[in-house]
Order: sequence, then structure tokens, then C-alpha cells
Amino acid sequence: MNMLTENTQTKTFETYSSSGSHMICDIKEIKNQTLLNSLEDLKVILDHICQKQEYQILQKTEHQFHPQGCTILYLLSESHISIHTFPEQNYIALDLYTCREYSDDTIYQEIYDFLVETLNAKREKPMIIRRNFC
Repeated sequence: MNMLTENTQTKTFETYSSSGSHMICDIKEIKNQTLLNSLEDLKVILDHICQKQEYQILQKTEHQFHPQGCTILYLLSESHISIHTFPEQNYIALDLYTCREYSDDTIYQEIYDFLVETLNAKREKPMIIRRNFC
């Protein structure tokens, strides 16, 4: 049986109508270009997000492309967060999918705002997709 732990209570997934939300970010016109090729700096950003939101990191994997660009994926107990950089385009694709149910999109907007500010990027609206069991 699939289970989800919330605080100290255990709930089955049958309790939920949604399997969570998936935030898809196209972060464009990044001015902080040193971050676009820095695995270490990008991991600091992802670690900060996970720590602040209390996401449990199960595993991390990364790859530095040559001559430029990188990919980082964190497998979370709640699902995953990933970054793919395209330095030649001043662009990052970031996905965050979590099975947590939030009352609104405030948490996702806070994460997006943090990313835009940290990367000194163009502000747009992230896409948030509700994932449903049926």
C-alpha cells in the first residue's frame, strides 16, 4: 500500500484526490551567468530550497557538460527537483514536482521568486500543473 507521512500521522494515498503539483519554470535572461556552469553553486540553491521547504533528499545526481551547461537532479521523498542549464541561451529549465498538498500556490511562487532573484533573471509566471489520480 502506498503511504505518505505528514508530520507524525500516516495517511494512505487514497485520502488524497491529488498526487500533488508540478511547477515548470523557464528561467530566461539570466544575468548571473557564473551560476549557469557551477554545479556547486546550483546545488547550494537546490539545497536551500529543500531545506526551507523541509523536502527530504533521497539521492542527488549531476552532470557537467563540456564545453558548458549542467544538469542536476534531486530525488526527493516528495518526488523530485531538477535543473538543466543552457548558458549559451542564458536559460535554466527547472522542474519541481511534489506530492504535498498546499492550499494555494504561495510556496511555489516563493520558490520561483527566490530563483529569479538569485539568478537575476527575467520575471515571468511559472507553470503549475495539478497532478490527479483520476
